[in-house]
Amino acid sequence: MKLFKKFILFVVAFALIVPGVSVHAQDKKTVMTTFYPVYYLASRIGGEAVNVEMLLESGQDAHSYESTAKDAVAVQEADLFIYQDDEMEFFVSDLLSIVDQEATQVLESTEGIELLSGDHNHEEEEHEEGHEEEHDHEHDHEHEEGHSHEFDPHTWLDPNFYSQQAENVKNALIELDPANEATYTENAAKLSEELTALNEDFIVGLADLKNRTIVVQHEAFGYLAHAYDLEQLAISGLANNAEPSAKQLAEMTNVVNERNIQVIYVDPTTSTTISETVSQATGAELRPLRTLEFITEEEIEQGEDYFSIMRENLAQLTK
Repeated sequence: MKLFKKFILFVVAFALIVPGVSVHAQDKKTVMTTFYPVYYLASRIGGEAVNVEMLLESGQDAHSYESTAKDAVAVQEADLFIYQDDEMEFFVSDLLSIVDQEATQVLESTEGIELLSGDHNHEEEEHEEGHEEEHDHEHDHEHEEGHSHEFDPHTWLDPNFYSQQAENVKNALIELDPANEATYTENAAKLSEELTALNEDFIVGLADLKNRTIVVQHEAFGYLAHAYDLEQLAISGLANNAEPSAKQLAEMTNVVNERNIQVIYVDPTTSTTISETVSQATGAELRPLRTLEFITEEEIEQGEDYFSIMRENLAQLTK
C-alpha cells in the first residue's frame, strides 16, 4: 500500500510539472466535486466566478467508487475539493491520503451538521414506525469492513439540510476566493430562498397524505421521511449496491401484503431487480422516486436539475 501511495504521489507530481499536461486557467479558481448533489451546490453558488467539475461520471456509484491515479491528479490540480461526507464517498479518505491538502483546499460539505443515524438491523427492528434518532456528526470515526454507515449521508433530500450544506460551500468559496465574496453571498442567498420555497411545497403537498408509509428499494429517503412525517421502509440498505438477504425479502413481501401497500418506489437510474421481485410477489406498482445520486448529461442538457427532480418526486408521492 505504501509503495502504491508513493507511485500515485509521483504520478501527481509528474502531471503537475510536465509541459503539455492540462493545467487550469488561472483567472478562475477550479472546484472539483465528487457527484451531483455537491456539484450542484458548487455550480449554483460559484456561478461564473469558478470552474466547477465533477469527479464521477454519470451513473457511477459514489458509495462503491474506487479512486484512481487520474482522480488524484484532478483533485490536486483543483483549488478546492468538495465532497458530500465520509459516510457517502468511502474512497475519499484514501484519495486525500495522497493529496497535498496545503495546495488543495478540502471541504466535507456536511461538516458541523447533525446527521441522522445510519445502518440498522432490519431483522431486529421489524419495521417499527417512527423516525431515526439524530446523532452528533463525528468526523474522525472509522468504517468497519463492508462500509457500514454510522450516519445516513443522503442529506440533500431534505431542503433544510441541503441549505446548511450550501452555507458550508459558500464559506469555503469565500475563503478560497475572497475577491468574489459578494457573488458567492448573493448566489447562496438566492439558492436558500429557493430551498425554502421547495420545503414549503413539500409541507403543503404532503400535509393531507393519508398513507404516510413509503416502501423504497434504496434506503435513501430517511431525511425526506424525517422532515415530512413519513415512514420509510426499505428493501435494501443505504448503499445502492446493497443486497438484501432472502429473509429480508420475504419479510418485506409480508409487510407489503399485510399493510396493503400499493406502491414501491424505485430510482429508475439504478437496477430495480430487487423491487421487481417484491412487486411480482405482492402486486404492488413500481413508481419512480429519484435519489438524485445520478443525473444524466441528457437530463442536464434538457434543463433538469435538483429542483425539477425534487418536484417530480413530490408529484410521485402525491399521486
